[in-house]
This record gives sequence, structure tokens and C-alpha cells, in this order.
Amino acid sequence: MLTEIEREKTEARSDVINYDRIEGLHYLGNYVRRLPTNMARMMENAYDWEHLPFVHPSSFASIDLVDSGEWGWRAKLGVPGGIEPTHQMLDLIVDAPKNYWVSTVYHGPGEGIEIHTQATTLNEDEIEVDVRFYLPEAPADEATRAAILQYMQTQYQTLYDEDIDLMSGRQTALEDRSRWRKERADPSDIKVAALSELDPDHTLTIETESGRYCLRHFQDQWRVHSAVCPHLLGPLQDSTLDADGYLTCPWHGYQFNIVTGESKDGQCQALATAPEIIERDGHLFLREPKAR
Repeated sequence: MLTEIEREKTEARSDVINYDRIEGLHYLGNYVRRLPTNMARMMENAYDWEHLPFVHPSSFASIDLVDSGEWGWRAKLGVPGGIEPTHQMLDLIVDAPKNYWVSTVYHGPGEGIEIHTQATTLNEDEIEVDVRFYLPEAPADEATRAAILQYMQTQYQTLYDEDIDLMSGRQTALEDRSRWRKERADPSDIKVAALSELDPDHTLTIETESGRYCLRHFQDQWRVHSAVCPHLLGPLQDSTLDADGYLTCPWHGYQFNIVTGESKDGQCQALATAPEIIERDGHLFLREPKAR
């Protein structure tokens, strides 16, 4: 829910980067970093507003989308810390052909700060980002300028430290999915382990020709579910199961019931069909679903 002033400022925003404005801003400094990912994953990450409070909880407490499109996105963000909830309005405008985007705080703490990022391909597995920080006007003195720049450089180092795991994980998941589709054969029983060897307190991750699955003990019986989130292929194998049988994707916060596979709020499609669990001769087997 936007306040009247938040709505007014939002409606006044443009969905196109105005490069001419840069000359009127105070250039504070930059942060340059080589990242072991490709441009497709980097641009996907820029558009991905949903991951902010889950992958970067120290920087973003919450996010409520206002609008989005090929131009980028605009949202109301919760700022961590403080006794009372603090919010800021932020948009990220993308110039996709140039691999360039601008994040602007247009209301709330840090209002007027613009962060311009230019991404450049170095090779098929590596890119470089040049993150440039701008203020609406120069700081009062050199000490203040240096302190603000150091804070922003440190913040972006942390953001990219956290983002690289998501981008690398996404690339690996895409490659895994492609391989699973190529390798998939006729349904077959897969021997997991002797029942006596399985630890009910331990989640076992199993790779098959059709995908990656997790075996968990819940409500006095073994359950198996997909280890891959259907949204953007986030990893579910390390997610903690709650008392109601739901686990949460670490990338975007979608929750899934491991018994039914359905998402908790219906905002995401269900988990991929899991293999059938079969107990035979003191051992546990998985029978994969038929290929469609």
C-alpha cells in the first residue's frame, strides 16, 4: 500500500534512462569487479526483484512490487534495522541492448542516490561490472564523501558475494535440466539404500535420469520431493522442513508442501512429479515417473 506522496513520486518516474542527467549529478566513485558468470545470468539477476530480501536479508527486509516490464521494475523496499519499519521507493531501469541499468532511490532513506551499472562480457564464463555511484549533490566535506563511498563499495561487495551463488546455481541448474531431459530413459527402480542405513534426521539428495530429488522422513514415513524449485530452479535440498511439511526456496521464498508438491499460496506452480517410493526386501527404491 503506497502513501499519497509515494504514489505521486512513483507516477512521476520515467521508464527510460535519461543519460543526459548524469552531468548534473555528483560522481562519488565506483566499484569494479570480475564475476564468474555469463551475461545472460547477470541480466536475469538485474530484472529479478523477488530475490532481494531472501538472498540479501542484511540489505533488504521486504519488497512489494509496484510495476515491472522489459524496462525494469519499481518497488517499495523495507530497510532492515531500527525500531520502526522504514521503507524506501526504488526503481531499476534497464537498457538491455547496452547491458546497462540504473537503480534510483526516489523516496525514503538515501533519496536521490543513483547507482549506474555497466556490465561487460570478458569471455563466455566471465563478465565485469562497473558500478558507479552518484549523489544529487556533493557531500559537505572530503571525510563525508570518503565515508559514503566506502559504505557503498562495501555494500556492493556484499551484494555480489551473495548474488554470485544465485547466478552460478542458476546456470548449473539450467545445465542439469538439459542433461536430465537428454538422459531420461524408460522408468526404472533405483535402489537408494537399506532402510536400516537411512537416518530419519538427515535429508538425502538423490540424482536420477529425470532429475534431482530429496528423501526426507516426515510424519513417520519416508517422503520424496523434487530438489529443484519450479520458479527459477532454485535449490531445495538444504531447505529446512517446517512442522507442517513446507520448505522454502532460498532464492525467492516460495514455499512447497513436500507431500502434495503444491506451493503454499498458489503463486508458484507445483514441484515436479516425484518418483514413487517402494520398500522391498528391507531396502528403499525410487520408481521414476514415466516421461511425457
